[in-house]
Amino acid sequence: MSRLTFGIALCAALFGAATTFAQGSQVATVTGTITDTSGGALPGAVVEAIVAGRAVATSVAGADGRYGIEVPPRVPFTLQVHLEGFADFAADVRGSTGSVRRDITLQIGRLSDTLVVTASRTAESRANVTASVSVATKDDIEALGSTSLADVVRFVPGLAVEGNGREGALTSLFSRGGESDYNLVLIDGVRANLSGGQFDFSRIGAGEIERVEVVRGAQSSLWGSDAMGAVVQIFTRRAGAADAPQLSGSIEGGSFNTWRGDTRLTGGARKYFDYQAGVTHRGTDGAFSDILLENDWYEQNAFDGGIGVTLGSRASVRTGLRYSRSQGRSVGPIVYNARDTGGSYDTKDLTWHLNASHTAGTRFVGTGTVNYFRYSSVSADGIGDPAFTTFTILEGTPNAIFPNGSRLVRLIDQAEFNSLVAAGALPAPGQFLASRSSSDFPFNSITEFRRPAVRYQGDYTWSAGQRLSAGYEWERENNPLVAGFALDNNAVFIQQQFSVADRWFVTLGGRADSKESYDTFFSPKLSAGGFIVPFQKGGLSSLKVFGNLGKGIKSPTFSERFGGSFADPAPDLRVERARTGDLGVEATFADQRFRAAVTYFDNDYTDQVAFRSGVVGDGIPEFINIDGSEAHGWEIEGALQRPALGFTAVATYALVDTQVVTNLSTSQQFQPGQPLLRRPKHSGTLRAAYSRGLVTVDFNMRMIGRRHDNSFLSLRTVPNAERPTALTTDITVNPGYAVAGLGVEVRAHRSLAVFVRGDNIGDTEYESALGYPGLPRAIVAGVRFNVGASR
Repeated sequence: MSRLTFGIALCAALFGAATTFAQGSQVATVTGTITDTSGGALPGAVVEAIVAGRAVATSVAGADGRYGIEVPPRVPFTLQVHLEGFADFAADVRGSTGSVRRDITLQIGRLSDTLVVTASRTAESRANVTASVSVATKDDIEALGSTSLADVVRFVPGLAVEGNGREGALTSLFSRGGESDYNLVLIDGVRANLSGGQFDFSRIGAGEIERVEVVRGAQSSLWGSDAMGAVVQIFTRRAGAADAPQLSGSIEGGSFNTWRGDTRLTGGARKYFDYQAGVTHRGTDGAFSDILLENDWYEQNAFDGGIGVTLGSRASVRTGLRYSRSQGRSVGPIVYNARDTGGSYDTKDLTWHLNASHTAGTRFVGTGTVNYFRYSSVSADGIGDPAFTTFTILEGTPNAIFPNGSRLVRLIDQAEFNSLVAAGALPAPGQFLASRSSSDFPFNSITEFRRPAVRYQGDYTWSAGQRLSAGYEWERENNPLVAGFALDNNAVFIQQQFSVADRWFVTLGGRADSKESYDTFFSPKLSAGGFIVPFQKGGLSSLKVFGNLGKGIKSPTFSERFGGSFADPAPDLRVERARTGDLGVEATFADQRFRAAVTYFDNDYTDQVAFRSGVVGDGIPEFINIDGSEAHGWEIEGALQRPALGFTAVATYALVDTQVVTNLSTSQQFQPGQPLLRRPKHSGTLRAAYSRGLVTVDFNMRMIGRRHDNSFLSLRTVPNAERPTALTTDITVNPGYAVAGLGVEVRAHRSLAVFVRGDNIGDTEYESALGYPGLPRAIVAGVRFNVGASR
């Protein structure tokens, strides 16, 4: 029996066994009072009892803040409380046969008022989490006018997000100076990275997303490979078993013949069954059709759906599926005169999961999961276009350490280039000429990837606020197109969470991964923090400190490990490793109206995989491990998180200082002391909103400092009096930029909102990656709707 089949059988066994624990009509009662930090009653707070991942009972606090809720006897549950304008609350409660008294104090919140699960793989109140976590809700995504996951995570401090230009183009994320494949991406808990951690952040449309959680720093102690720099988890929408049927969605259209839309049906039935199904679409003719020989069009269609069922009083099952297909044109670095025709790409990806949760006794909750990820793509160029030449005027020092390397002064045509060559090839003091002819060849590249996985985690609450979690995980990565391109991984993990007086928090854990063809790796983590000043009324209304230490690992890609047409196999290649740490302080002021946070981080990356040129078949692996790189810096946030005269705002700044520390040079871009590619040292964001009556105005801005980059042109310089020797160099300095967006929304009806939005309203010209222009000004208008029955 395969492990995948065993996992499905295990889940089925859990369902059957757990249903035998039904307790008939017996109930236990939980009562208490819900107040704010000043002691005032909070009527209208919604209280839920969550058993095995499902809400089994709901209550609403009365005018005096008192609530009462009935739960199954002897069954452990999580008590969750929600109230608009306050931070969500969650606490584990052991099973009981009698009455339980639990008074709850809610903290004021707006920008961080959701529960999070990614930091510890269990639900936690955001205020109690000591990891570096950022959350983007559906409201945030709509306010930003995000079109993809990339647009959502751009506003997280410490993350650099850059892509190849237009909507749908390949987009990478660099967390706190780490590589673009150092981020584990989960879709409803399913690992969605390719072999070696690769992930394109443009391939998930914003219309599919209900919430995004980003945990920065190495997280391999829980999540294993790829969780070197961050874990990014995307949650699609789901309903509760008591929810009425509801139809929601949006449609918008605007510049460049761009159309986006989504629609979704959610609801529950008989208080033990819920469902959701949604479709999304986005498409554009492309922003640069006026200068290209063919439209740079892009289109994506996606479906996601799921159902959840409560089994008796101690178990539940949930399954969900997401499928997406994207198609578009590949246009190349058009800033440098590429006018490629015939290029295209087609990607398909699918995630599926089946989760079974159950309780045992009065303290234990277990969850068994079977999931599957499948990806395929075809990248092709059916036309061999004529060669094109890039003519440039440059300044700086060729191949020097950033920012002293070659910088583009301007592009010129051949006539001006020839004229300047004839005049001595010295356009101005300190400047020089360089050019490069580039060729285009037809090709057809096919990628296939599969990853089935099985996992079980048990959580044991041995005292109030003390939770021990442990589990086992198996997965297999394989490329069905190449025999032997497959690796199994077996892992065990354990984590202990401590809480002292609901004020101080410590999490200690570790994970051992046994990767086929590699060694066994142990990844520990320690996270600790708490409130020096607990939430209270006054000028300084809270003061929280926190710190994290962790290690991360990342497996090489199949091509790096097994070789291919252009590389030898590397049987001795090691996994890449990270050691990360951070220290932070977060405070609120003026009765929690203002929030400020400062975090310092320090990361070391070792055994990084690099390509060394050589003759294939010479017995020397062409992918090798090198010493690596390091990054350190600061993340600063400030927010007006409670409205003042209708205004709210949040601003962030990040200083990310990176450098290569390797002793072995593999290219001019990986020299000791050189900053890492496409990671700006300085970056910042600003978001502001104003609401009055039925109207809301949202403004956002991103500021990106100059950064080390590479044009990958291999330009050849023309000798002149200042530089008499011809050299091969690249443009390596990418100037900074700032782009802003503005949106206005009018709630025409409780079920309908109309909006108009402008992106890059200043029409800033910039290159997200050298050679690939950022999107120019665009205007879109649309509607959002939400209709359904009420209960």
